[in-house]
Amino acid sequence: MKIVELREYQIKPGKTEQWLNWMRDELLPYQRSKGMRILNTSHYQDDNGVDFFVWMREFDSEEDRQAVYKETYNDWWTNDVRPKVFELIEESAISVKLMKPLSF
Repeated sequence: MKIVELREYQIKPGKTEQWLNWMRDELLPYQRSKGMRILNTSHYQDDNGVDFFVWMREFDSEEDRQAVYKETYNDWWTNDVRPKVFELIEESAISVKLMKPLSF
């Protein structure tokens, strides 16, 4: 059964343009090259002026999700990319929801 991740990141103040450019130019192409299926990306600002990045990724199954994670989140990601991610988004405000699509 397909699984969709709904991911929401709070972007640090003053970092929105840098985050969006980095996602578009580097992170999303890298993740796609590892087999991630990106369904949607969005940006919104809440009533307090806080910027958020929301995106959805789809996997064929939980087993597929774990395999793609293993391929994507390697030592390079952990040591080089992850620290930069948390310069731009609030680590404590990450929300990930696993959803099972319905066919009505």
